[in-house]
Amino acid sequence: MKWLLTVPADADLGGLAARLSTVGVTLLDVAPVPLGDDEVVVQGEGPADLAARVADLGLPVRVNPGSEFDLGF
Repeated sequence: MKWLLTVPADADLGGLAARLSTVGVTLLDVAPVPLGDDEVVVQGEGPADLAARVADLGLPVRVNPGSEFDLGF
């Protein structure tokens, strides 16, 4: 499942990727999208219960499901 993760703009994305990988998350190789001055959004793939897994890590990360549309073409 794809996820959007909101993280502090000054976060070490390499370190974050390493920590998130311990709970089954893979950050996608896409440029972070700025969200105001203090945050960026990164994309990742992980299990359906990702929000709970990330919460257990105590990281400053907000997790939201990504949008995936299957138009059936």
